Amino acid sequence: MLFITYWELNEDFDPSDLAEVAQKVISKKLYPTEGVNQIGWYASTGDFWGITITEAESEEQLVKDTNVWRMAKPGLFKFIKTSPAMELAKAIPILIKLKKQLEG
Repeated sequence: MLFITYWELNEDFDPSDLAEVAQKVISKKLYPTEGVNQIGWYASTGDFWGITITEAESEEQLVKDTNVWRMAKPGLFKFIKTSPAMELAKAIPILIKLKKQLEG
């Protein structure tokens, strides 16, 4: 199942600390999360926000993947939100069918 995560870093966070946090979670083998396929990890070029696109088979994997960085460095994120995702081309026919069912 695909998931998208939108996150905003705390602007008071020192970006140079990111290497320290990464070393901590990687050395403890907590990241990358076992069973999670990271498709993309993108950050804005001028602000402190970004998105992560992942694929996971279980809720447990997703909980670990979306929380390991936050727990390794409390205050790292100002905001984080995760949701299941699907390709828009697949979602539109479902929504059209649902609308027709509601109108009928």
